[in-house]
Amino acid sequence: MLKFRDQPIRRKLVVAIVGTSGLAVLLASTAFISYQWVSTRDATLGNLEAAMSIIGSNSTAALSFNDAVAAEQTLSALKVKPAIHLACIYTQTGNQTPEVFAQYHGDGDEHGCPVRPQPDSLSMMQSLLTRSMPIKIDDDVIGTLYLERDLRDFWQAINSYLAVVAMAIGLSMLMAFAISTLLQRFIAAPILSLSDLAEEVSSSKNYSLRLAEGNADEVGNLIGNFNSMLSQIGIRDQALEQAKAELEERVSEIKKTNTELQTTLERLRLTQEQLVQTEKMASLGGLVAGIAHEINTPVGVGVTAASTLHAKTAALNEEYAANKLTNSGLHRYIELATQSAEIILSNLNRAAELIQSFKQVAVDQSSSEKRQFPVKHYLNEVLLSLRPKLKKTKLNVVIDCDDELVMHSYPGALAQIMTNLIMNTLNHAYEQDESGTLTIAVTVKEDKIHLVYSDDGKGMPPDHVKRVFDPFFTTKRGAGGSGLDMHIVFNLVTQQLGRTVSLQSEVGKGTSVEIVVPGRVES
Repeated sequence: MLKFRDQPIRRKLVVAIVGTSGLAVLLASTAFISYQWVSTRDATLGNLEAAMSIIGSNSTAALSFNDAVAAEQTLSALKVKPAIHLACIYTQTGNQTPEVFAQYHGDGDEHGCPVRPQPDSLSMMQSLLTRSMPIKIDDDVIGTLYLERDLRDFWQAINSYLAVVAMAIGLSMLMAFAISTLLQRFIAAPILSLSDLAEEVSSSKNYSLRLAEGNADEVGNLIGNFNSMLSQIGIRDQALEQAKAELEERVSEIKKTNTELQTTLERLRLTQEQLVQTEKMASLGGLVAGIAHEINTPVGVGVTAASTLHAKTAALNEEYAANKLTNSGLHRYIELATQSAEIILSNLNRAAELIQSFKQVAVDQSSSEKRQFPVKHYLNEVLLSLRPKLKKTKLNVVIDCDDELVMHSYPGALAQIMTNLIMNTLNHAYEQDESGTLTIAVTVKEDKIHLVYSDDGKGMPPDHVKRVFDPFFTTKRGAGGSGLDMHIVFNLVTQQLGRTVSLQSEVGKGTSVEIVVPGRVES
């Protein structure tokens, strides 16, 4: 069953008018029936009380003189009231049980008086009304009068009232239905016509349709406004179609432009990746040149010592062949050979240390493998590979890290990050021959390594701090700066290591870079 709000307006109008009228008549009828019921009941009770008062007054003498015949004659006067079918008079002597003194039975009633009636009581059941009241002389109770009255006449009167009310309700609802049917011609019909037109316009999209003007009431105003709305929609629809065509043309142009932009962006991305890779290789090439120069000194010393030893050995061999070798000459040769061997071994060990350190750092920077390594030892190896650059400055590098700290991460990424940070400091933070301190502090917090790299150099202004990780941002464009060092640091930390990097700096107060590195930590 549909809800009332979904019913047709004709049905709603009929239900509203008929329902309202019926409800009003029903309320009025209910009030009328209630009034009639109360008034009829009060009248019935009043008549019964009056009859009982008369009989009680007329029975006092009979009770006083114990004249039962006179009492029954008094009760026989109730014949004029056929609704009363039983009347009883009881004697009252002290606290003894009342006894029937006289009784009256109406036509067809055969049941006797109750043994012990309730004193001064009233009971109204569906078809019977019982009433008992004391019989008094002055203030002394000498007996009790008990009456039973049939209520069939009472309910007949009530049923008559109900029949009249039902007829009134039925007639009023019929009149309301006739009036609502007549009003539909003036109210519902124009609205239904408006609904049909709206449905047709909605399905056909034909905004040129119009509805004939109605009366000058609210419905007529609604029709006029609807026709005006259709005119405005038609104008806007034409404008919308024109705008749609223009928009499609612009969308086509934008798609073409977007395709070109995507191609350009892809080229820029590839170019940027190539530049970043080139910058990494250039950094590695710089390390190669520095390490080669650093290795050259111990190797040169070793070569010189070996050459000296070779010459002395040849001379000793000649003396031995000519049988000119003396004990003192052999002793001098042994001392020289021992010194030369020590010099060669010391310098070769130094060169091997440099080569091993650079080899490990170079392999890590060219590899993306994850491995376990001691943090402080590895940082020292990175600094060793940068020693050719650092020894030309007056800067001191301090590593604050637990010697036993071991992590499982990407050493190549860490080496590239530290190399870029130190090289960026050498290029930007200090003037030539200016002294200073670079600090690398490593701590463990919640199974994550916090690496803080800081310097006490000149610092950066706020606008440089905001752009320091942007690609190609540099303050030394004409002095060979590429602007990729810090961008590479940002990419390695956020992409390969999967964490965060932040930088704080103020002019004259140095720069601090904090890097949070995940990975299994052991200490």
